Amino acid sequence: MTAPTAAVDLTPEQITVPLDTWDRPVVVLPDDVAARMAASSRTDVKNYGYCHFESRRFSPDSYETRAIQTIFESVLAAHPDEQGLGQYERYGTGYFYGYIVGTSGWDASARTWRDYENTQHLHVDGIHLRHDGRSHFGS
Repeated sequence: MTAPTAAVDLTPEQITVPLDTWDRPVVVLPDDVAARMAASSRTDVKNYGYCHFESRRFSPDSYETRAIQTIFESVLAAHPDEQGLGQYERYGTGYFYGYIVGTSGWDASARTWRDYENTQHLHVDGIHLRHDGRSHFGS
């Protein structure tokens, strides 16, 4: 699979943050952005065992890091008490383990996945911002 080539930065207007059927925030992105982020989240992954893994690190000026910052800002605006984002608000670092998916992979009316098996390429793994300004994906 090749990564999409979305060159324009993600904007808050492109993001929706609905709640799933258990009232957890879900980040819904345009499909091309989700596909690029999903591909990045699965590149050069280190598996540490016990369901803990990390992708390679992305520089502070990378598309991925800028997109993660925009996602954090959007989740904070919609759900200011979401776990992990208080750190981001105070220190510029944090994490979000909630679902991140492309529009085609989310059923807004049912508040759950749409065609889960066939939209895996739009599912983004957990996002993290580090103290040094870099980002990574993982658990």
